Amino acid sequence: MIRYFLHKYPFKHRLRIAFALMIILSVLTVGWTTYYISAKVVQDNALKLSQDALNKSSQAFDEKLNHVALSLMTLVISNSYEQAMKDVVTGDRSSYFAHYAALQTPFMQLKLNEPLLQAVLLTTPIGDFYPADAPRQIRNNFKDTPMYERIREERHAIWIEGHKDSFFSGDVPVMSLVINAIAGFAVPDSYIIVNLREEGLLHFLTDNISEWREGVTIMKDDGTPVFVQRPYKYDDMLKEPRFQERIRSQSQGAFDFDFQGDTYLVNFVKSTVDNSWTYLSVKPTDELMSQANGIKWATLLVMVICIVIGFLVSNGLSTLLANPLTKLQKLMRRAGDNDLGVRFESGGNDEVAQVGKQFNRMLEQIAQLIEMNQRVEKDKHKAEIKALQAQIDPHFLYNTLNTIYWKTQLKKSDEVGQMVMSLSRMFQLGLNNGKELTTIKKELLHVEQYLSLQQRCYENLFEFRIEAPQDEEIQQHSILKVLLQPLVENAILHGFKDKQDGGVIIVKLEPLGDHLVFTIRDNGHGMDQDTLQTIRQAAESSDSYALHNIVERLRLYYENQASMTIESALGLGTTVTVTIPWSKGGEEDGLDDDQNDRH
Repeated sequence: MIRYFLHKYPFKHRLRIAFALMIILSVLTVGWTTYYISAKVVQDNALKLSQDALNKSSQAFDEKLNHVALSLMTLVISNSYEQAMKDVVTGDRSSYFAHYAALQTPFMQLKLNEPLLQAVLLTTPIGDFYPADAPRQIRNNFKDTPMYERIREERHAIWIEGHKDSFFSGDVPVMSLVINAIAGFAVPDSYIIVNLREEGLLHFLTDNISEWREGVTIMKDDGTPVFVQRPYKYDDMLKEPRFQERIRSQSQGAFDFDFQGDTYLVNFVKSTVDNSWTYLSVKPTDELMSQANGIKWATLLVMVICIVIGFLVSNGLSTLLANPLTKLQKLMRRAGDNDLGVRFESGGNDEVAQVGKQFNRMLEQIAQLIEMNQRVEKDKHKAEIKALQAQIDPHFLYNTLNTIYWKTQLKKSDEVGQMVMSLSRMFQLGLNNGKELTTIKKELLHVEQYLSLQQRCYENLFEFRIEAPQDEEIQQHSILKVLLQPLVENAILHGFKDKQDGGVIIVKLEPLGDHLVFTIRDNGHGMDQDTLQTIRQAAESSDSYALHNIVERLRLYYENQASMTIESALGLGTTVTVTIPWSKGGEEDGLDDDQNDRH
């Protein structure tokens, strides 16, 4: 199929297509490979950077939360805290306000150590202690909150995910650390609640991540974000069972996740502060591969430029390589149009030059063969003409001698003598000293002798006249001998068949342009159109002996320059027209004017 398709185009175009395909395939292969490797490197680097950034942020965040827990030691080791805890143990409420005032100093130190601190609440059976600058919501009791149930259940320090601060005015979103109040002795039913501003914690988490901040969060085991200050961009994704299953499968890692027709790169790492928390970084792959997209377009641009240059180069190379073949093809076309004088010239010695030399040699041989063939054909034409004339002469002789024979039987000696003389004269003109051509003058005299002879054979049957210009140049013009006699013979034998008298035969010659036109017209029976068509076809084939011989002789000698036509109508006679060229023939055929022909 491919071979058939390619062979429809010239060799030059096939070269161009071959070069173009090689260049395009090479450029596409190199370009695609370069882009693939570059995109892979960019993707790996982006993944590593994303993992490093998330790990760094998670470690810093965990350390921040641990630092908050350690900062409570400034409160726990203070004397004011210890004194207050002693009264808590004994249930003494009398010194509540003294303890409240004394605890303001460690509260202030704690806020100085931790800028993200929103408020601190120390709740005990003898009362709640908190910073004086924090407006307390007295109606909200710690024991009435879910935090109290969780701390009593887990019996160790816990972090409470983002929520609205219900202990102090403002409903500020906070994240809370809840621990049991500790001292050098057991403190029953007392707890410390440290509230950290959620907004500050979120900024702290994303400080080390310059991009995709909206995709970074902390997820709980149930698939909800820890932070509640603002909606998480990919909140619906976190609730997907497939997504949660991937997160739970290991402590940290990365994976691609398809969600709602888009692909995302997910990095995650478990928190060391609370094992139910997972740090997440969700990034769209398209954004992650933005640098690779730049490489892709740059690579595509370079590929297009290389392909365009490749087309130009392939066009130049194909033209350069195909020029000798194109030149040889043009010369072959000229040779096919019979211009055998063309020759291929090349300064090289490659395969095309060798073919060109063989082409030149072939043309020389063809020219020699044509010249030889022309000589052979010329000799053949002459031989065929002689053979045709040999066929006509016996035919005519047979008809004439038959007539003389019957005259002899009728004892018409004078007429027989005249007929013999006319026959002798006809032979003298017909033989023409063995020459192929005769003159118009001799040919017309030959017809005249024949008609005179036939008038004696068929008494009172017909009259004849010959009309021809007496111009000597026309009279001496060459013509095939014995050309008109068979035509007048047909007029007598067929046109006047079964006719007793009244026949007329007119032989007329007139010049017409570059041709001479002979017209043989009779007033015989004529022919209908079907018979006329049959006669015309017979003249072209071998069915009509005399007419076919005349057509063949005209064709062999005059080629396409001579013609013979037959026209007839039933009851109106027949007209035969022979047209020959004016310039054909010459002195080389031995056209001399024998004095005896003028008698």
